[in-house]
Amino acid sequence: MKAVDLMSVDIIAATDNVSAIEVATRIVLSTINGMPVISRDDGRLLGVVTTIDILRAIRGGGDLTKIMAKELMSSQPVSVKEDTDVNEIIDLMDKNGIMMIPVVENDGRLIGVCSRSDVLKEILNERFVTIGMTRTITRTIGESA
Repeated sequence: MKAVDLMSVDIIAATDNVSAIEVATRIVLSTINGMPVISRDDGRLLGVVTTIDILRAIRGGGDLTKIMAKELMSSQPVSVKEDTDVNEIIDLMDKNGIMMIPVVENDGRLIGVCSRSDVLKEILNERFVTIGMTRTITRTIGESA
């Protein structure tokens, strides 16, 4: 089983010029633990903002309306390619203590994410087949549809 089999493709990603309050709001409303940050120009993965990044900013007295995603994000995040094996994904999550791993093309463009629950769901459902699965283009915060 590979990343392409596990990844969620209907995801929300922020551009680096989005405010932390917008990222925090999307994270809470979407009930996710983090969000990829991408280049507005080419969709390349720049970093990841997680709930703990936001909480650290709040603890430090930061004003989330004035802090930008690029200031909060972990740059050079762990990421995988479409053909990465599920066991390697699990190892990366375990060793790095992360809950979500971005999936990127060879050029670094974000194409999906693998969360712990994505991995578990696919492993538990591997004897079943999903018919009619659709793939969508990544939506980004700060850009019109």
